Amino acid sequence: MQISKTIFNHRQVPRSVTILLSLDLLFCFVYVVTHLLIASFVEPYYLWNLDSEGSIASWYSVFKYLGVAVLAALFVYRRMAKGQISLAILGLPTVFLAMGIDEGARLHEQMSKYIDMFLPGGDRANTPFHETGIWMFVIGIPFIIFFLLWIYRLRKELINYRANLRLLTVGMGILLTGAVGFESVSNFLYGTAWLIEVAFEEGFEMVGVSVIWWSMCNMLRQQRSLDLSSSYQN
Repeated sequence: MQISKTIFNHRQVPRSVTILLSLDLLFCFVYVVTHLLIASFVEPYYLWNLDSEGSIASWYSVFKYLGVAVLAALFVYRRMAKGQISLAILGLPTVFLAMGIDEGARLHEQMSKYIDMFLPGGDRANTPFHETGIWMFVIGIPFIIFFLLWIYRLRKELINYRANLRLLTVGMGILLTGAVGFESVSNFLYGTAWLIEVAFEEGFEMVGVSVIWWSMCNMLRQQRSLDLSSSYQN
């Protein structure tokens, strides 16, 4: 009930989150429109291609991950000042910084090319996952397990922040649905169906990061409130 109120009560949504979610939808809309109306080799299409390294959408996603990492670093810094720190809490900025680097450098896709050598004939073309390879299973599933164990630990250490940690988990779930789920499906789609799949895949990833941004904004605001309450009591 509490998480439902947190997510669906528009009065509790920070303005920055509303802006980010609007941009997420705008990028998906422009991508589909430019793909349908403009030839794929024309520059305007490349600029808005959600599935292309160096596009506006790609850099937007990178900076959003880095923004989340900065918010998380501020949260951690305030706890460090009080000596309330642990490896799990230090993971907040570290994980999202790493995800931002991966988004910009496409590290998981580069690693997937090396994983191909273990496939039949050393080629992903010999498998049903001819487009993406099997990184979703070799990298994606272990990351999901890591995240669940990590968030479980955080919930134990940050008892007062459990509602916002649930929101963070919802955001990561949306993100991974796009990155792992929809991307897996892309191997079996072509033409317009593939175009729509990419819009959903990248859209879910962008919306997921926006929800994670939302959770970190809430955690910082809650942290400040708790600090003020503690200072008044003292």
